[in-house]
Amino acid sequence: MPRRARQLIPAGLPRRGELIAAGLVLIVLAHLLLAQLTIVLALAFTVAGKVTRWRLYWLLAPAVAGVAWMLAAGPGETLAGFAAGPSSVLGHLAGAHAAGHVARPLAAFAGIGGWLPRQFPVALPLAAAEAGLLGWLDWLHTDEWAVPPPRPGVVAAFRAAGAARRIRSGAVLTRDGLALGITPSTGAVTGLTWTEVSHGVLVAGADAREVTLACLQLVHAAVRRRKPVVVLDDGHDAGIAHALAATCMATGTPLRRDDGGGSDAGRARAPRVAASRGAAGASQLWGRAAGPGKAGPGDAGPGDARREEPAREPSGAALDLGRVVSERSAALISVNSPESAAWAASRLTALGAGLRRIGVDGDGLIWVPSAERMPAQVLAALVSDGAAAGLPVVVGAVTPTVAGQLAGLVGALLVYRLTDRDLADRLAARAGTRLLPVAVAAARSGQPFPAPAGQPASLTPCPVIDPQALLSLRPAEFALVASVPRRRVVAQSRLVPARLPWRKDRPRASDLPQRREPRGGRA
Repeated sequence: MPRRARQLIPAGLPRRGELIAAGLVLIVLAHLLLAQLTIVLALAFTVAGKVTRWRLYWLLAPAVAGVAWMLAAGPGETLAGFAAGPSSVLGHLAGAHAAGHVARPLAAFAGIGGWLPRQFPVALPLAAAEAGLLGWLDWLHTDEWAVPPPRPGVVAAFRAAGAARRIRSGAVLTRDGLALGITPSTGAVTGLTWTEVSHGVLVAGADAREVTLACLQLVHAAVRRRKPVVVLDDGHDAGIAHALAATCMATGTPLRRDDGGGSDAGRARAPRVAASRGAAGASQLWGRAAGPGKAGPGDAGPGDARREEPAREPSGAALDLGRVVSERSAALISVNSPESAAWAASRLTALGAGLRRIGVDGDGLIWVPSAERMPAQVLAALVSDGAAAGLPVVVGAVTPTVAGQLAGLVGALLVYRLTDRDLADRLAARAGTRLLPVAVAAARSGQPFPAPAGQPASLTPCPVIDPQALLSLRPAEFALVASVPRRRVVAQSRLVPARLPWRKDRPRASDLPQRREPRGGRA
């Protein structure tokens, strides 16, 4: 049930209006006599909070400033300055009858220019506290759906800038999961916990590049965490193999390849990041490509071609997935046909069955970059078996039909901008509903919203995420819905790709000896 407005003074109390009016008059009189500057600052803070819609936390700034001012000037002196005005006013009123000044009450404020500024150090924290109390009362007296959303302020902007900078520098891991991006409204880091990932993740969107980038962020974090990672690559995007090779090279993780036919013959065709700098290079997949002649983190420098070649196994030997899990390494399996996809899924299913039989959690990750190129039944079985064996599946889907079929099988959703209305309705339903008044729900949906039977006449279920919001997301923006271990919804966030770490044992391009040209120039 949504939070309804509550009144501190019961609405049915006799003469409630008169009591409230009398209380307000007493409060104003007390301020005029004892805290003149406090009421002015409290009203100013309240109006500023209403106009800017900042959270009440912003009132900590004037409160802390006032306390610091008091400590710097001395508590005794600041309290004496605060009491100078009330002493003058009360003293004047006490002697007004004897002096014949009863008809001139404003004379009590004579000399206000001298003692009013001395109240600032004490008035700042008092006014901040009163403005905070007024803001809380206003929130308490307003229904949940009628409270205007807070407006991002300076604190949120600085917080978002700092979080984005940390993620871009490579801080993709959090205490219990991974960082995907930031929430612009609060500046907080948006991420997933490994518990939420444990039941599978579906990354859906109309832009294949955005879907691939989000999946790469998950794989990058898993490799950095030294989780076993198995990628079922169908070869439609050469940048995926390059990005995986760059990640493993940067983190020192062994990368093993399988051509999809049970042998390791495809290892000789392992991608070289330095040798291939096409449009699908790893640095460009991560968003910040190195310029011409520059090597960025995760890119190979000159002389690193031999370092990028994965460790070889005996020619013709089958790729042992159990060894990949035990060594906590990475594997790239080619699935360029339905038969090879079914064969790879059967091997992963057998691996999961073996892990469950001995009571061991795989603690790994399986990435299917393109769900459209995998048989639907094979992929559904792989998602179910992988979650049970501790090998959750991260699936990227662009086709609305495939994304809709997989939405109910995974525990977490990352939704980028969609173009299909039916898919938007289906994915928005995964975020759940909340009860809103019929009029509010109709205004938000733009169409009549009748209340269903069995619900109170004034409330009706309404989606937590509006499907139209999924259709109007901007580039790099996404919505997050996690259902395990509890439902968590982030309506709008922005992806921040994390840079790959630079290995200390690998020389940078600037550290390598440069060839010197003869003084006479080239012939």
